Amino acid sequence: MKYLIGLITDKSPRHKHNNYEIIIYTKGSGIFHSDDKDIPVSAGQFIIVPPETVHSSTFEGEFHRLFIKGNFNQIFNLSVPTLVTDDADGEGMQLAKMIYKNRYSNPEYSVALINAFAHFLLQSLKMDDELSLVIEDIIDKITNNFYDSNLKLSELLNKSGYAEDYIRARFKKITGKTPVDFLTNIRISHACYLIDTYKAALSLTEIAEKCGYTDYVYFSRRFKHIMGVSPRKYMST
Repeated sequence: MKYLIGLITDKSPRHKHNNYEIIIYTKGSGIFHSDDKDIPVSAGQFIIVPPETVHSSTFEGEFHRLFIKGNFNQIFNLSVPTLVTDDADGEGMQLAKMIYKNRYSNPEYSVALINAFAHFLLQSLKMDDELSLVIEDIIDKITNNFYDSNLKLSELLNKSGYAEDYIRARFKKITGKTPVDFLTNIRISHACYLIDTYKAALSLTEIAEKCGYTDYVYFSRRFKHIMGVSPRKYMST
């Protein structure tokens, strides 16, 4: 099986390929463009581009990427360009650099490295899918139980089956917020809804309790941090 392996440091105009292309970003940052979407990319990330996908890249400064073109149809079944981020140990990038370094060596060895790299990417995709379901479940539990002052995020994260620090980092990557910030935003948004709806019919202490806060001072501090004004000031406007 033949593969085309190379290095690109200049601009990529709109183009497409008959086979899959795996792009390995090794230096700098930029944007991968396709008709489907634009994807910000940086060193330590990879994009799997399906056959016949028109794509290009834009960037500022140095922007280096390796590419592997070939038939990966038995491994991938993708319809749109898909981003993969390297693991914490940088295993994907190590494999990619080995592939580039040995591109002119024994063909069987080169193909073995490429297959190992492709399966690493496939495993990362499967892991991302599994994690997305796990994090979706955590989001549902937070959303449905935000009013419970006994809600313990650490317990919720530990029940995911993953190490707490790891699932916390993945949660932030997917939602853009830490679990604590995610919960706080839901609680304060609900507090605003209750204030807007009930005004003086509910005291601010009662509203705080209905949003999962037993300490009014802490509730007021969190409210002001997010809304820019105290709950009392918000109620009076």
